Amino acid sequence: MSKEDKKESPYEQVEGKLDTIDLCLHNAQKEIAELVRRMKESPEVCPDEEDADKAIQDALDNFFVNDLLKQKPIGDA
Repeated sequence: MSKEDKKESPYEQVEGKLDTIDLCLHNAQKEIAELVRRMKESPEVCPDEEDADKAIQDALDNFFVNDLLKQKPIGDA
């Protein structure tokens, strides 16, 4: 077998790229459907704003819990 026989054909490379594009499009369709669903539930609130608020709250909760765990107990508990 020569080196030319071992190489992938150009069609296989294109097919692989098309599969990747198809997967990305499928994921985008799912994300768009999820956004549409969320917008129908509460159109006055932006989904990104909800996600950002939730992320900030989670970060603050973790910060304060970790801060409380670092403190030494006071008195006889």
